[in-house]
Amino acid sequence: MNHLRYLFIIFVIGLFPFYSSGQISTASNESISFLNSKELYQNAIGDDSHLYTGEAYYRNEVSLNGNPFFMSDSMQRNDIFYDGTLYKNVPLLFDIVKQEVIITRFHSNEKIQLVDAKIKYFTFAGHRFENFLQETTDKNISNNVYDVIYCGKVSVLVKRLKMFKPGLAPEDPHRFVKIDKIFVRRDSNLFEIKNKKSVLYAFADKESLVKSFTRKNKFRFKKNKEKELIMTAAYYDTLIK
Repeated sequence: MNHLRYLFIIFVIGLFPFYSSGQISTASNESISFLNSKELYQNAIGDDSHLYTGEAYYRNEVSLNGNPFFMSDSMQRNDIFYDGTLYKNVPLLFDIVKQEVIITRFHSNEKIQLVDAKIKYFTFAGHRFENFLQETTDKNISNNVYDVIYCGKVSVLVKRLKMFKPGLAPEDPHRFVKIDKIFVRRDSNLFEIKNKKSVLYAFADKESLVKSFTRKNKFRFKKNKEKELIMTAAYYDTLIK
């Protein structure tokens, strides 16, 4: 495998004079060629890629209703920036009970969980998850990966979680219960949003204006919390120079 990798690197390096000669006339063609070469390179190095680093992943085999994954329990092709490299169209799962990103080894069905600290961001079904450095005081949050649902001068983040809940009767199986924890990220600080009072606290420097905006729009931050918070954050951004 190593000799294939080195041969491919030499081949790619050999392409650079061709690019500089002007025979590829547009930046878009250069970008497409580079991405195609990068994908071929990733396929050539196969299991030597830094992407395939991590521990074996095992699901809890206790009888449970539902599954521990975000949105889907089957592999979905998405992009992930991992260990300094962007990998495109990678089949992955997101276990939101364990808070682990799962892939399979190259040309294998063995599932592995990636190293949290090496993940910068990844996409999943139209969502973008980013790894932030902040720690929260919530003991139920084991890492810093959040779904970014709004990004401006402030950000609105959602911690997607599932937790085990016992059955209603002793003979009933345990089940997974979905829990979303919503935060405003402002000036590198995280503010958990539980109600209208916590919204005003998160935007304390413009509290009176934000309060007037939420009252005018009849926001209660209950059933439509994510949508209302996105709109409030967008309004707050208009107040900041």
